Amino acid sequence: MEKPIFIVGLHRTGSTLWHNIVAMSPEVCRLTEIRFLAPRWWQKDVAHFIRTRVESLDTDAKVERMVGMFFSRAGYPGLEGAYWRFENYQHIVDDPEFRKDFTSRIKKSDRSSGSIFKALIEEITRATGKTRPCVKFPLDVGHIPQLLEWYPDCKVMHITRDPGAVATSRTNDPSGTAVRAGRHPYLSSGIRKAAILFAVMQYVWSSRLHVAYRHLPGYKLFRYEDLLYNPEEVVRDLCSFLELEFSSEMLQPQKGRHEHQPSSITGKRRKEFDKEAAWRWKNVISPRDACMIGLLTKRSMQRLAYHPEKYLTGS
Repeated sequence: MEKPIFIVGLHRTGSTLWHNIVAMSPEVCRLTEIRFLAPRWWQKDVAHFIRTRVESLDTDAKVERMVGMFFSRAGYPGLEGAYWRFENYQHIVDDPEFRKDFTSRIKKSDRSSGSIFKALIEEITRATGKTRPCVKFPLDVGHIPQLLEWYPDCKVMHITRDPGAVATSRTNDPSGTAVRAGRHPYLSSGIRKAAILFAVMQYVWSSRLHVAYRHLPGYKLFRYEDLLYNPEEVVRDLCSFLELEFSSEMLQPQKGRHEHQPSSITGKRRKEFDKEAAWRWKNVISPRDACMIGLLTKRSMQRLAYHPEKYLTGS
């Protein structure tokens, strides 16, 4: 298996768009969020599933049981999300021969977390005829050392965005904060403020991790707004880093069969590069919140070499 590609970063930083672009390479197999290692202690991941549903993998029978549950699409705690629905790969995971080969690989391995992770992304990639898996948000930025231990030659894309945009998107996320605020209208203001502060804390944390990782040869930081304002320059740089052949089609992500997340601001699904997405969030955030976020993340933006004045309205 050639060098896997991992897209990591905070939520609401445009990961779907980056994933769409990379997936336009004919050698790349698109794999969605696997949540193999949870970024936060309260979230359930594959380790939680194995611990609570399988207990251990000390016998072949337990391995077979685990594999059957992996591909059952039953939504077990820890096996939730798009990856575990296998929406584009049902024909692969339902093939008895594929399951037999996958199970055999696990049995012959040391049955560690790394071996299971590799099997999950490599066997599906092989079955599609592709040579390189690209996994969006397989785990959080804090787990980059684990990825590099499993795949020393992998490529890690750390994506970032204006902290004000991240916080605004989080507070307007129709599947997250907006739902909780709707359920508790009297607490909605406090819920949104808490979401903003949480987004700020994550941004500061991720900037410090960038400083720790930026010397690594397989790691590179990419800024969402740079992609929107200078798509060809950024995509060429991206391809150079990932060792992929650049194609002009990558500048037209709307042409492929891709995922497209709806904007938390407009609710629309934009498939092409949308320059206005770099600053549209400024229309829905209060000046006080914007000022607070800017003050709390000023040093973090410096660490990330992020210059918000480059992306002014209409420029």
